[in-house]
Parts: sequence; structure tokens; C-alpha cells
Amino acid sequence: SFNALSLKEQLELVLSWRAKDRLNLILLSQRAKALVRLLPSPELYLTIKEVGEEDSLELLALANHRQLSYIFDLEFWKEQTLSPQQVCRWLDLLQKASLEQFRSWLKQADIELLITILQKLVQVYVPDPDNLGAEPWRNKELFTLDEYYYLEIKEEKFRPLVEALLLHLRDIEQERYYGILDQVRWQVPAEIEDISWRVRQGRLEDYGFYDFDEAFEIYRFVPDARIPFLETKTEFEIPLPSPRYPLAVPDKIPNLIRLILDELEEKELEEFYAQFARLVNKVMIADVMDLTELSSIKKAVEKVYGYLEIGLEFWSEGNLERALKIFRGHWLEQIFQVGFSQVLKLRFRAQKIEAKEWFRALGKPFYLFGDPLAGILKALLAPRPKYYDARRNEMREFKDFKEVKKAEAELEQAEFLLWLFFEVLGLKEAELKTLLSCYQFELNFPVILATAMVKGVVRGRLSFAPLSPQELSQFLAQSMPLKDDKRTLEQNLKESFKQWLVRRAEQRGAREKKFALLLAEKVFEMLGDELGMIKEPEKINPELITCLVLE
Repeated sequence: SFNALSLKEQLELVLSWRAKDRLNLILLSQRAKALVRLLPSPELYLTIKEVGEEDSLELLALANHRQLSYIFDLEFWKEQTLSPQQVCRWLDLLQKASLEQFRSWLKQADIELLITILQKLVQVYVPDPDNLGAEPWRNKELFTLDEYYYLEIKEEKFRPLVEALLLHLRDIEQERYYGILDQVRWQVPAEIEDISWRVRQGRLEDYGFYDFDEAFEIYRFVPDARIPFLETKTEFEIPLPSPRYPLAVPDKIPNLIRLILDELEEKELEEFYAQFARLVNKVMIADVMDLTELSSIKKAVEKVYGYLEIGLEFWSEGNLERALKIFRGHWLEQIFQVGFSQVLKLRFRAQKIEAKEWFRALGKPFYLFGDPLAGILKALLAPRPKYYDARRNEMREFKDFKEVKKAEAELEQAEFLLWLFFEVLGLKEAELKTLLSCYQFELNFPVILATAMVKGVVRGRLSFAPLSPQELSQFLAQSMPLKDDKRTLEQNLKESFKQWLVRRAEQRGAREKKFALLLAEKVFEMLGDELGMIKEPEKINPELITCLVLE
């Protein structure tokens, strides 16, 4: 049934599958070679990484030179340096896959790349007419094919591969072989390696692997007022078929994007795939990911999906028809930038908190905000802003606009706490230092407020100072009397404290009033849970009290 399909139909079916299923489908075809060579180079590479290099020799044997160049351009290099270990590993795989393919690649490979490879692997010597037979290198373990060029293989473990490479290179074209050896001897290694790297970069730019500065443009901030004036999309040359990176995580396509993709025609889908793949590659470069790791591709895919979803939701205000119009009229990179800018706005606000003089002086005590606010702030201030998943206690990429709004609400609470304590209630840095020095756990604002409330009840005035055991005993007797083996905070005190706090908060707005009520309830809950079971106040162990700061 599969072989009854046209080659184009086979290709579409192959592109809709992943990993070993894709490999098995390719090998089922009677035109496997033609089918493999129609695959976009990134898709062939992704398949090899998913299946495993050792298990993908059939694919390497069927690939064309353009596809092999893409694979080797990614695998041979570590940043701007050629890795002899990676070169030997992949050329050994190619040799195992097909000797014919190995020789074909040697014949077509860039001469600068071959020179750089050999400079990493061998040292070339030639006889000295003035000192013939007594040259210092004669006592080394050497390899020669012609009794003129003698080669010292730098690492013994690479000897079989290097000897095979030299034998085939000479057999393919002697004149080219000798020319390469002469250049291995005389070319400055750093210069020829730099040329080879630049040639490689030129090829990879066709796939969206730009240099760091250009790739980093995806994180450019787009103010909300600038969004309506973003340029509309022009004609875009689509490589057919386009890489199917979006299918790397098919079960995680966000809702709005999924609805839009269902509306696109075939040509529009191909354009989406092409733009998406370039955007993923830019993210990997900008985030300094390992381009050869499958996990990097998956992380980048998920990140691109998330910020595209956020950008579309914000830009279209959740309207599918408008979102579809935006999607068709603008570049994916612009939509990504709009989405990322929504998170950047939160980051800018978090940086204002981080920049507070007292906060920096005390070593950035994020724990003061408690969970999950501390996690939210740390995540937004990460080198690339992240979403804090409180349920899993982990930082990760934002997935949709709901998470942006959730993080924003948490950030507003953090801003409220700073405003309330330092501007309204007048907490001083010196007072905070004293509280921190007396508290053996991670101090937070609810504990500070609970301490101030208890102190206020006992002393009749607001004070941000640690409690003495005697003051705590007095408070328990006065405001939490023991009834039926349990202490409960008196209702009158709870109501008066809430009113006191709300009066100070509501001067700024209804939202702050809500935050103040939540904070008061948190204080009451803490005191009730921890002090409610104390039966003998005079025997309190301060080391077991976490809801208050004691001397």
C-alpha cells in the first residue's frame, strides 16, 4: 500500500511520523534513497538524533552531500572550534554506513574543512635534503603512502579512521591529496580553521542559525504602543518541503495556535513550518543551547510555542478571527517578540524590587515574600525570565497568557507588601535587620506583621521589634485565652486589626484592600495553628515558634 503511493505522498506520510516509525517507513519504500534525499536536512538530522546515531546508518548511507553537510556542520564544531573527537566519531559512522558514501563526502568536502581536520589529527613531515635520513622526526611512529610525506597521527585511538581517510583521499585524487598535505604543513591553523568556520556559518544561516547578536534580536522588546505599527509580512521563499519541527512535541501545541493551524491552507502551513524552524534555531543560538542535543530542540520548540501563543492571545485579545488575521499578516518572529515582551514587562517590575537599596544591602532576601511570591520573583529575574510552577517547585518557560496574568497578579502582591511595610507602616532597614538576626528560620512579611500585631496588643503601639517570652505570655492570656484545651484569637481583635490594616491599604485602591484582607487572614491562620495548642505559656520553647519573631 505504501509503495503504491507517489513519492510526494510517501514523503508527506514520512514527515507526519517520528523516530523509529519514520525510519521503518522509509526503509519500507522501494525508492528509499530518493525519499531520504527529499527530506529537509533538519528533519533528517532530527530523525537520526531521535533514533540514535548507531541505529541510523541506513539513513547516513542514503543521504546526499547537502544533508551530510548540515549534519556535520552541527556535529563537528564546538562553538568556533573543530572537535577532532566529533569528526572521527561521525566519519567512522559514515564509513560504517557506506564506503561509497564516505568516499563521496571526501571528494566533495570543502578543502578548508579537510585541511583543518588533518591539522587536528596529524603532523606532516617531509625529508630534508640537507639532513636526509637523520631528521629528528625519524624516530617517531610514522605513516606514509609514498615515502615522501610522513604523517604522525596525534592520537592513537584515531589511527584506523585517519589512515582510512588518508588512503581514500589519495585514491580519489592524488593531486588534490598532495595539495592538501602541503597546506596542512604551511597554513596557519587558526586562520584556516576560522575560514572553515565562516564557510560553515554561511551554510547554516540558510536554516536560521545566525550569529549570536542577530539571533538575540528575537528577544527585542516591543512596547504595546508599537504593536499596531509592526510591518506586515512580505513574500517569503519557502523551502519545500519545510522542516516539521512543530511536530517534535505534537501533544503540546497550545490551544489558540492549534485552532489557527486548523484554518490554514497547505501553502500557509508550509510557510508556518519554515518560519517556525528558523525561529527555533534562533532560540537555540540566543539561549546558547547545545545544537546537537535533541533535548535542546524540544526545549526551543516548547519555548517558541509558548511565546507565540502569548503574543497571539495578547495581540488579538483572545479573538480567533483577529488572531488568524494577525497570524497571516505578520512574521512569526514579530508575534514571538510581542509575547516575550509581555513577560519582559513583568521582569522590569521585578527588577525595580531587586534594585531597592535595603533589598540589595541585605543580600536579596527573596524569602521575605514567602511562597510562591519568592519563586515568582526569582524566576522573572533569571537570565531569561521564567514562569514559577509552585505546584512542582520549578522554573520553566511560560506556556500561555493565563500564566503571564497569574505571574502578574503574584507580582502585584509583592509590590503591595513593599508599599505597605516600608511606605505605609514605616518599617526601617535597621528594624528588619534586627528581626532577621533573631529569627532562626526564613523570615517573611506575614511573620513580621504577626509579630507587630502581638507587640501592638501588648504595648499599645505599632512596633517592629522581636517579642520577649513575657510579652508572648501576656498576649496569650489577654487575647487567646485557653478554652476547652484550645486557644482561639478573639474575634474583636481580628475585626479591629483587619479594619486597621484595611484603612491603610484602601487609600491606594480596592485591589490593595483585597490584598490586605488576605494578609490579615494569613496572620490569623498562622497564629491559630501554632499558638492554639499552647497550654502553659510560661514553658514556651522559642525554638519551636515559627509564626512570631522572639528575642
